[in-house]
Amino acid sequence: MPSAKATLCCLSVVCAAAAPAQAQISVFFNDPAAIHAPYYADLQRLTVAAGKLWTGHFMPGAAGVDLSVEISFAAIATSTGRSLTSAPVGTSSSGQNLYEQGAAFEWRTGVDSNGAAPDVQITLGNLGYLQQELWFDPDTSRASGNVPANRTDAFSVLLHEWGHAWGFNGWLDARSGLAPGNWASTFDAWVRPQQSAAGITLTFGGPRAVSLYGAAVPLTFGNYAHLGNGAARDGLDLMPDLMNGEVFYRGTRYNISALDLAIMGDAGLPLALVSAVPEPLPLLLWLVGGLTVTASARWRRRALQP
Repeated sequence: MPSAKATLCCLSVVCAAAAPAQAQISVFFNDPAAIHAPYYADLQRLTVAAGKLWTGHFMPGAAGVDLSVEISFAAIATSTGRSLTSAPVGTSSSGQNLYEQGAAFEWRTGVDSNGAAPDVQITLGNLGYLQQELWFDPDTSRASGNVPANRTDAFSVLLHEWGHAWGFNGWLDARSGLAPGNWASTFDAWVRPQQSAAGITLTFGGPRAVSLYGAAVPLTFGNYAHLGNGAARDGLDLMPDLMNGEVFYRGTRYNISALDLAIMGDAGLPLALVSAVPEPLPLLLWLVGGLTVTASARWRRRALQP
């Protein structure tokens, strides 16, 4: 992929993020032949709005933050999202080196850990998903209108992918929970295997999330940077959540849940006081400064090794 903003083609639009933070969200398109240009305006508008909805739940970001989002297109079934880098934030109580998602680290500290390169990458499937499945809400306030019964809400999809860029991401083995080395993400730091009737299921055990959910939160089997599972495993109640790893239903708007925010808080993002999630227990001192009504498609996670 291109390593500098100057190489990303076609359109760059800058819009203010959440007002108290005085931050910016810039959207670029990696689409060399501008094949998908008819979708640029809607994608830019909804990507910025989705980012603002998340940042509205966080404490104001550091002065001068400019989060750049690269939107690209590929022959995939649905979509993917991630921060394009991570930043070291200390060690865990077990001695693992901990890394925070680059977007979250920049929001908290103002330090852009990958310089001129994009901070966030969102990739959309272009074999019909973009063109025939996604519905682009004309009202970014989401105050009016229904999602067509035969389409998936693009705003919800972008909210989901921003969730990965902010915190729902890591490097553990998706089934065993084992780390590939002596490093982990701030999300990984709270992931533990748990025995269930169907076998081992990974769970998220951050104190905010556990306090809110009432137990360790079941993560999607084989796709652990997501919440919940179908009927065969624990977490069926989490299927309506924005960050579920099984299915997005057509005709449905998804929103950021209190549980999503609790997990973000456990992963290190400073939540605004108005966010209705419990205060955390003392945390580790490692922080410095899709889709049809009748069938499902798993969300795919991609992340960089630190």
